[in-house]
Parts: sequence; structure tokens; C-alpha cells
Amino acid sequence: MSEIKFESLYTPHKPAMRQIVELINQEQGLLPQFYWPQDQLGAELATAEALGIFEGEELVGFVLYRDMPGAWEISLVATHPQYRRRGYMEKLIQHMIAAKGQGRELWLEVHQDNHGAQKLYEKLGFKMTGRRARYYKDGATALLYSCP
Repeated sequence: MSEIKFESLYTPHKPAMRQIVELINQEQGLLPQFYWPQDQLGAELATAEALGIFEGEELVGFVLYRDMPGAWEISLVATHPQYRRRGYMEKLIQHMIAAKGQGRELWLEVHQDNHGAQKLYEKLGFKMTGRRARYYKDGATALLYSCP
């Protein structure tokens, strides 16, 4: 395994970020737990801040987030399909908590059927704080999580 590093992501990283999302969409068949329409993804990439995790020089995962009053809101969490189940997202979110969570909450939402993500967030100290009924295209509920 190559060296792991964390880095803020900017315009030059956007093609790699978009490619990771496209690979996830191809692999999952546009499942509503993750699916981001191209126009919505483009807008999010243009306006959100991003933090990535690299193995060597390859971007293997990233989070998009926004600065909200008193909190950081995570809008997108993505791991390259070839690098799943290796602990990269756990390391990235731990890094984000340490770097950004000082005196501020981190918020995110997750599809009710994405049990793997729910377990990860809970392991990292996130607590479920609410629900958004019929939030996703498939009519599923979004579970709202917060980490103090």
C-alpha cells in the first residue's frame, strides 16, 4: 500500500471526483442511495468545499461539504469502487472531524437502506438526530446524523 494523504480538493481534482461518482453510478445502476444527476453534481462540485484521501497520487475518496452556521454539512461521500472496504472513508471522516469539528458539529444524511454507511457514521460518533420522509427518488427516508 502506498502512502495515504489528505488534501483539500480544487478545480484540477474535479475530473477525478466526477469520475469516481460516475463509476459508483455505473456499478450501482443509479441506485437512489447515491445517484447524483449530472447537473446537480456539477452544481455541487462548483459550490461545495472538498476534502480527499489519496493513495499515493490517486484520489480514492472524497467528501463535499458546506460551511453552515455552527456546523459543517457533508453533502456527498464517495469512495472509488476499487478502494472500498479498506478503511479509507473512515480515515477521511476521522481526519475531517479532527480538522473541522473543533467546536462545530458535522451534519450529514444517509439513505435508510445504506446500513454500511450508518454503521460507519455511528462508529465515528455520529448520532441520528432526525428523518426526512420520502426524501429520495425511491420514496425512502433520509436519516439525519450529527457529530458533536
